[in-house]
Amino acid sequence: MASSEGRSILFVEDDLAFRSFVARSLRRAGYSVAECGSAEEAIEAIDAGLRPGLVLLDLNLPGETGWGFLRDGILSAAGSPPVLVTSALTVSPRQLADHGVAGYLPKPFALETLLDAVGRALPVTGAAR
Repeated sequence: MASSEGRSILFVEDDLAFRSFVARSLRRAGYSVAECGSAEEAIEAIDAGLRPGLVLLDLNLPGETGWGFLRDGILSAAGSPPVLVTSALTVSPRQLADHGVAGYLPKPFALETLLDAVGRALPVTGAAR
């Protein structure tokens, strides 16, 4: 499954309708997407062997926050994939740098903006874009 690992995305978002829409759009663009509604679900997926090439992470999650997810070190077990924060919260560049975040997409964002950011962080070869 190594070939799909490089194109896989872990999307951690508690808003089911939004998560489903974005995941469907990413799949149409050629990515494999694992969806989780909480940080705890994402940790379970990684513990079960998920090794995404990229993480899309909301910060305002039920239970453990996105910041807590970043702090707990679980991503090192997943190969330390880049993280793009997708949040309605205002985030300072310093906070992003302190947590090693690759990028930030403030909600709401245009789908094309997301696809461009994902494409820069996780290029897809051979997929229609």
